[in-house]
Amino acid sequence: MKRHIIIAILSLLTVTAFAQHDEQVTVEGKYRPKVNKVSKLQLNPETPQPSYDLPNTEVNPVEAKQKFALDLDKISPTGYAAKNDKLVTPTQNFLVAAFGTRVSPVFLYKHNSMLTKTLGLGVGIKHNSSWLNIKHYAPSSFMNNAVDVNLSTSRFDGFQLDGGIYYKNDMYHYYGIPNVDSLGLTEEQLANIAPRMMYNKIGAHLGLASTTTRVGELSHGAHLDYFYLFNREHSIDFGYSLGYAENFWGKKDHPQKIGIDFGFQYDYCMGQQDNTFTVDRVLFKVNPYFEMSDEFYRLHLGVLVDGATRDYDSARFFAVRPDVRGSLYILNKKLEFYAGLNGGRELVRFSDVVEDNPFLSPMCNPTLCVKNVKLGFDGGVRTNIMEIVDLHLGVRYRHTNRDPFYVYYIPNATQFPPGVDPILNSFDLVFDETKLVTVMADVRVKLRNSLTADLGFAYNNCKPAHEEHAWYRPTTEGRLKVTYDFNDKLSFNTSFLYQGGRYAKVWDGVVDWQNFNFEAKRLKDVFDLSLGADYKVNDQISAFVLLDNVACQKYQLYYNYPVTGIQFFAGVKLRF
Repeated sequence: MKRHIIIAILSLLTVTAFAQHDEQVTVEGKYRPKVNKVSKLQLNPETPQPSYDLPNTEVNPVEAKQKFALDLDKISPTGYAAKNDKLVTPTQNFLVAAFGTRVSPVFLYKHNSMLTKTLGLGVGIKHNSSWLNIKHYAPSSFMNNAVDVNLSTSRFDGFQLDGGIYYKNDMYHYYGIPNVDSLGLTEEQLANIAPRMMYNKIGAHLGLASTTTRVGELSHGAHLDYFYLFNREHSIDFGYSLGYAENFWGKKDHPQKIGIDFGFQYDYCMGQQDNTFTVDRVLFKVNPYFEMSDEFYRLHLGVLVDGATRDYDSARFFAVRPDVRGSLYILNKKLEFYAGLNGGRELVRFSDVVEDNPFLSPMCNPTLCVKNVKLGFDGGVRTNIMEIVDLHLGVRYRHTNRDPFYVYYIPNATQFPPGVDPILNSFDLVFDETKLVTVMADVRVKLRNSLTADLGFAYNNCKPAHEEHAWYRPTTEGRLKVTYDFNDKLSFNTSFLYQGGRYAKVWDGVVDWQNFNFEAKRLKDVFDLSLGADYKVNDQISAFVLLDNVACQKYQLYYNYPVTGIQFFAGVKLRF
């Protein structure tokens, strides 16, 4: 009997360590965790966390960031202390080691230091892999590894240079076939239908930015990123920005700014089974803008001109879209109204797809394209009138061409042994035109600097032009997280996640090599409750435990791939 499946695959975080002048901001930027939706369990540099996330409600990620967005673990290498949400003193070394009933071991190490007064070093190592069997499903296993090295220097007059390299190794071996042993397949046949997938990725980053903040001087910024996903994809991303701030009118502490951003991307993707199948795409962007602000408003006026060599939805090579956003503040900036118009093209990269859904068929050659947001709108209100409550209400609209969805991979007869029915246990991509309206709300309540509750809700109305449903995308999403600091050493946390209204495109089971028929199937709603605790032994050592999916809900992230039931984690964190 082969080992039974472990569906709780952990998303591998590519750790980056790009330094900035403010050391606290630097470390937080390096180690700030990110939530990915594909993994039921997300092992970040902190305590393992459930992994559903609400839509991004930011209008301007830099200037209008939601301060009450859901935090992960407050006992982080550099993040925020549980008390008063203040930045703590950065540490040079941070290590997490943990074991779990379903996934083990977990290991993460981070290092951050200044080699000289102007030269900084960052190093990261990560490993997590499957361990014990899960008997309620088919055999599977996985392993994720990552390492990165980064250097930064401010030795140049008026500029800061940072760069680094990383390597990622992911292995997934899955079947998605209930009662696989009853099929009577040979090892060779099974390996052909459900092969072991290996994804090796190397990448590099180089960035140069002005450090000047004085009015009347030009500011520059540039970056160059490259990665190679072995035997599948090359990608290059270059960007350059130029800005000039001056007091053309008004108060000296509110200068105006004129700027322009340039972007260039190249992506070359090869077929897994047939390297003669290739897709190469070029995307460029030019974005001139003007910004102004005062005590009661902020305004950004710009246009985005972009073009792509492969845009299958339009004969036009160029497109011009608005890049307009603004905020109006009243009641001494305690109440903000915001709105914005936007749009633009985006490359659909193979590496992003397989990180989002590792069950993508190794035999498919997806027709990768350029996703095109023809028009986008964001609007809403934010307020913290009451000292203990932050509230955000917003609405979002997107009209998108070539929006990607996951559907079953349709094989051909030559890919299966004679007399063996097709086992559609992996996925392919389809693209459709969509119109999406999202209504969202976020609330944070903080009491006595010891109890914090974050509540979020989103309703999504996504209408594809041709597909019956927006496959695997939820209609309703909700999350609640409560953290309580019992004392300076012991803290508790609980989180509840909900997603409903998801549909999968499912094969009807009739074998017809000329015409496979599919039908819509509504997936079980996601109800996921987790309980955790942290105990601080001293300033260097803390321990954590997590009881995940307390109700043992075996909902399916993707059809035929249910998550595991209740799981227990325990580990330690060291800072030195």
